[in-house]
Amino acid sequence: MKKAFTIGVATALAVLSAAGPAVAVDEPDDFGSGRWRQPACQTVTGDGSVTYTRNDGRTIAPTSQVLRPVVYTTGLVALDRPDEMLAMSNNALLTSKDAGCTWTTAGKLNGRQTELVAARGGRAYAWDRDGNLTLATSGGVTPLTSPAGEVAGLGVHRYRDDHLRVSDGRGQLYDSRDGGRTWRPVGVPAWGQGDLVIVYTAVFDPYDLNHVVVGGSDTGARVTFDGGRTWTASTGLSQAGGRVNVFSAAISPAAPNVVYAMGLDIGESEAGAPSGGRHIYRSFDGGRRFAPVVDQGNGVTIPNGPLLAPHPTDPGVVYFDFGTGWAATGTDIYRYDSRQNRVTITHNAYDRVTSIAFNPSNPKVMYLGVAEEV
Repeated sequence: MKKAFTIGVATALAVLSAAGPAVAVDEPDDFGSGRWRQPACQTVTGDGSVTYTRNDGRTIAPTSQVLRPVVYTTGLVALDRPDEMLAMSNNALLTSKDAGCTWTTAGKLNGRQTELVAARGGRAYAWDRDGNLTLATSGGVTPLTSPAGEVAGLGVHRYRDDHLRVSDGRGQLYDSRDGGRTWRPVGVPAWGQGDLVIVYTAVFDPYDLNHVVVGGSDTGARVTFDGGRTWTASTGLSQAGGRVNVFSAAISPAAPNVVYAMGLDIGESEAGAPSGGRHIYRSFDGGRRFAPVVDQGNGVTIPNGPLLAPHPTDPGVVYFDFGTGWAATGTDIYRYDSRQNRVTITHNAYDRVTSIAFNPSNPKVMYLGVAEEV
């Protein structure tokens, strides 16, 4: 197993260096990045749920209010309208219209641990594990119908904002062509009815919703490239071919053939391996074959289902983290760079970082949705 090693640790400071005026970066793409500006504020105004960093978390912008427990900030996304963002703070939808400097409440959603997926037209789609689906904009929220009582993931087509797909808790896919108003099943479940599998995650290629990777208990991951008509069991997740839990996964927005996943090799764990069987994996072929690239250890802690945030323009870079509020542990943000086969670490005092988004014009500006647990 080829293990990435740690090369540096830094502690996040409470204050960023003074920021200059907002500067538009001329780096257009299909999601309107050329019109976005970088945040011009030294302090982020809001309840403390969202902040930002320019250097992978070594320094983090302070917030005007101190976040009070218990809060989890999930679903942080940048929209295609200039400088507009959305985030979920518990069940409150937050919005920013100045590149993440000022945050206000736009509405309330049903659900818990709600995620957001950005779509064209200044909108996002919200979902949670209990099957709650909602259309979210800076102007408010609109509840949608759900095809299933349990949802493991939602995808939105990059160019057709009304084309959605979700996976239920069996890996059965459902398709909507009218923005979530009506649904129809497509394909077959990733696992059969006789398989006792918990589907932990389902991730969709935004450029091709037929390409889906699902992770489950004991049997690892499965991938489809034809919208669920056929599924292929992913290989390489266990060096001995044993049982693996795949708790989280992410498809690189820069190269959809690159897929990252976090898994627990149960055989390694039971055998007392130094890693505890916990790995970050990478696939170069869309999820057919994986290989471990980061092992737990050497300063890296990998929990079940960590946040995985692939870099928006560099498919060789992915961020993940570990944090807890107990004993004032704080949070480590890990950056894995495949070219150097290295992990760098920055530390901050937040209980957890529960969501990450990137400024569309300058991905060095990384927005952090944070949690306060105790």
